[in-house]
Amino acid sequence: MTLALPLALSLLLSAPPAPPPAIDWARIPDTVGVSTLTPAQKDVLARVLADELCYCGCPHTLLGCLTEHKQCSHAPRMAALAARLAGMGLSANEILKTLTEYYASFDSAKRGQFEILALGTPLGDPRAPVTFLEFADFECPFCQQLRPKLEAFVKQHPGRVKLVFRPFPIPGHPHAEPAAEAAEWARDQGIFWPFHDALFDDPKALDTESLVALADRLGKDGESLRKALAERKYRDRVQSGLVSGRRAGVIGTPTLFVNGRRHVIPDYSDTVLEFILEDEEQWMKNGWKD
Repeated sequence: MTLALPLALSLLLSAPPAPPPAIDWARIPDTVGVSTLTPAQKDVLARVLADELCYCGCPHTLLGCLTEHKQCSHAPRMAALAARLAGMGLSANEILKTLTEYYASFDSAKRGQFEILALGTPLGDPRAPVTFLEFADFECPFCQQLRPKLEAFVKQHPGRVKLVFRPFPIPGHPHAEPAAEAAEWARDQGIFWPFHDALFDDPKALDTESLVALADRLGKDGESLRKALAERKYRDRVQSGLVSGRRAGVIGTPTLFVNGRRHVIPDYSDTVLEFILEDEEQWMKNGWKD
């Protein structure tokens, strides 16, 4: 008896994984994007489609919704997201976890509460119903890569989405905190976006003298900025942003929120940004109902 349980457990752990469910891919809509996947990635997607329930509210799995509940407009979008994640190399469990986090984030109770108006003039139409809030560090190379993509996306979708920015300096980046404080000074001076762009354009010029010179170039009093940095005038505002971000789940940069929903998909491509914007617009209309 003492050996039976360890032996059974050993046999269970050593057993090969169950084969992926057989799927007639010809029945899956082309918009899902299966044709771009390798055979191994299709196997991963097959497991997800067979295991995950469709978030439209019906009792079907994603596979069932795609093949039997064809009037559902949500299942092809959800499956397309799963296919994209499979194409990125995620495992079935990783995809299922991401899907759960993504769709759970639409719940109002899970949305971060932010004082958007306190962040000044947004990039884009202030009346746009969807707000992208970015937490970023001026010394973060990933933030530097995302910035032009995010700004271009907002400009390409006028009236639909606007962008606001909150500095989130990361410990270990020596100039991140003074750069964040300088950005808050620029916000009060009405030159936040050109100042923000200049900091990202030249992330090695974040020392005090460079920040003061930038303020002068933008037509403001650089000595006023020097004094504000010396007195740590904006330290509390930056710290408040850090606290607000951490409470909402920010653990690194960049982190994006969509009307308070934390962006959990590990992809900032235009395709995914368009996807999350459309989903938010759909949710604002009537949730996932067709």
